[in-house]
Amino acid sequence: MPIDLLVPTFQRTNRCLTRHCRVDVDDRPAGGHPHGVAAAASTEYAKAAAADDDDDCSEGVVQVSQVNAGPLPSGIPSYSVTITNTCLDCTVRDVHVSCGEFASTVLVDPSSFRRLAYGDCLVGDGGPIGPGETVCFEYSNSFIYSMDVASVSCGDI
Repeated sequence: MPIDLLVPTFQRTNRCLTRHCRVDVDDRPAGGHPHGVAAAASTEYAKAAAADDDDDCSEGVVQVSQVNAGPLPSGIPSYSVTITNTCLDCTVRDVHVSCGEFASTVLVDPSSFRRLAYGDCLVGDGGPIGPGETVCFEYSNSFIYSMDVASVSCGDI
């Protein structure tokens, strides 16, 4: 039976302009968390709340979350990624994420996320991500990639 929950944005859009959206989830565990999407989302909210306490613009105000988006028709797992600027009064740009040998079996819009070199991926073409804004994309591979914010620049371009 579907449950209507408010969870972080996991859309198939390149740039999400809101911090949250309504999605329907069913009772099955998902998102790689043993207790499902809702538990994974609450974990991400806790991280974001801690980052909101930071007055300074830094890597800590940008949060990366991933959930299992289910397999493609070919059976290859897919993952939904949301990169959020949790700072409520600062704009970040030139967001770089450590991403290992990131690759996807489906095209990821390079204006949303692209690998520049081993371990270095650029978010949103390096452009500004305003307060509370998110960049979302999906990728597919036989395993999930570890992604952490490596660096950000602060302020408008």
